Amino acid sequence: MDFIRYNGCNTLSFRQLDALNGLPKGSTFRLFKRCAGLQEGEDYVYLAAGEAPEAIARWREAGLIYPTTVNVVLITEAGYRKLQAARS
Repeated sequence: MDFIRYNGCNTLSFRQLDALNGLPKGSTFRLFKRCAGLQEGEDYVYLAAGEAPEAIARWREAGLIYPTTVNVVLITEAGYRKLQAARS
């Protein structure tokens, strides 16, 4: 699976994480919402639609994010480890 490089950091979208873990659409998002202690800038990056519209459009066209995604959350490697621990 290809990472989404953002500000020099390897990240994955909710769509990528759902696919990577064989989960139905929305599963990683729901886990993210339940996972306390995730820190923006360390565990994830939040991009409002107006912050990076060209990048978001490219990711959508490449199938890296869900087609209906407006605001994007990108999970870092550290954030992914925390989500995995929360799933267990």
